Amino acid sequence: MTDRIKIKSIAPSFAQTEPPAPPPKKRSFPWTIVLVLLVVAGAFVAFRFVPTQVTYQSQTANPTDSSSERSSSSDVSDVDQVLPYRDLELQRAEEDAKSILSEFAALQDQVEAEQLGLLNHRHSYDEIIDAANQADASFARREYDLAISQYQDATTRLREYVFEHETTFEEAFENGYTSLVDRDLNAARDLLGQAHEIKPNDTSLAIALGRLEKLPQVNSLIRESGRARYRGDFEQAELLLLQAQEIDPETQGIDDSLREIRRIQQDEDFRAVLTQAYIALSENRLHDAKQGFESALRMRPGDSGATTGLNEAINRLGNTTIGELKESAERYERDGDLRSAMGIYAEALEIDNNLQFARDGYERTQTTIRILTSLERILADPDSLSSNKEFEYAQQTLRDAREHASIDTSYSSKVNKLAKLIDVASRPLPIVLVSDNEMEVRLATIGDLGPFERKELTLRPGRYLLTGSGNGCRDVRKTIVVSEGMEPISIVCIEPI
Repeated sequence: MTDRIKIKSIAPSFAQTEPPAPPPKKRSFPWTIVLVLLVVAGAFVAFRFVPTQVTYQSQTANPTDSSSERSSSSDVSDVDQVLPYRDLELQRAEEDAKSILSEFAALQDQVEAEQLGLLNHRHSYDEIIDAANQADASFARREYDLAISQYQDATTRLREYVFEHETTFEEAFENGYTSLVDRDLNAARDLLGQAHEIKPNDTSLAIALGRLEKLPQVNSLIRESGRARYRGDFEQAELLLLQAQEIDPETQGIDDSLREIRRIQQDEDFRAVLTQAYIALSENRLHDAKQGFESALRMRPGDSGATTGLNEAINRLGNTTIGELKESAERYERDGDLRSAMGIYAEALEIDNNLQFARDGYERTQTTIRILTSLERILADPDSLSSNKEFEYAQQTLRDAREHASIDTSYSSKVNKLAKLIDVASRPLPIVLVSDNEMEVRLATIGDLGPFERKELTLRPGRYLLTGSGNGCRDVRKTIVVSEGMEPISIVCIEPI
């Protein structure tokens, strides 16, 4: 039985010890009179008997009083005390029961709200509820001491039931969560499954089970990342780890693995740059050597091998002529090797700080590098121009590029590409969205679109994030790229919950 246990309210029925008599059957006139007389006589005897008992119990502390000294007025007063006495007895019993049942009700609410242990232990719980119902019955029969004892016993049993299943749940959940953190799929699945059988409505457990669903994919990506790392494909190893982290950001150890991969990659890159710099020095390609050693020192400041090589390259370069430096710097600049050109212009200024060609060349290559860095970032991700901020940034970059004069032969073609890209991105295109008229749809950078069946919009070309949410459905997220002639985009519930 699962009905809630409640104390019955005080009612006239509690004031009588026997159920009301049924309507009398028809009898002959003489017997009716006899019966009435008997009832009156019995009531009189009971009326006299009850107060005599109460008076006896209340007077035992003063045995010197005799029954012959009681007046008829005191008898009447004692009779008046009987019903209040019984009312007080009922009131005390009800208060005691309520104080016990307040805990019982709280425990019962907890069990039923959490479905605590009910999947496999419903019978034990029902027995406790039956015991509480038996206490209700004893209370209704005015067996107050027995009822209180039964209420206490039922509450104790329910308290033990809750403690036992809470303890078992906590142990299974903690061990399961530890296995989840350790990415031990089988152990986590077994232990968290045990916890779910005990407390299926627990919020923390639901979150852990959500992560458990993602664990096979996360483990697979981490394993593939390890294989890529061992074969020296550090870029792929890092990408796989980032994918695993995106699926479950709570996965531990990924940040440490990423730092280790980047450290190894940096070591490999440093050794490669330093080796090439020494090769250039040995072949007397002093500008290349100097640039290589400087790059190595930027990667690892203070490195003794790179410092020694740089000093040697600088000493040899000190013997070259200004004309050679100018010719070499401009050749690097035309070929697009702007950092090498800057380095040579700087070397020339170290020899003579008043050399105008070196001053102009240094500032020119520095500005070219800044503009090309912005320009190439935009060209690498043209879909980002759907953002107003990115579009304005691209327009400013184009203005700066057109105002700047560079002798880099590839510079003008890159500027033209940017101009064409901005021209295309500035012309909005039509797009059609279809939904189920239930999902709340939102388009990033545009705002809420609400529920609909079909909606036509005009958007600048580029990348947009489309989201939908609805009752009983997991949120839908789509990244769309607006382009010319694209098909309608559907956003409907695909994963009910």
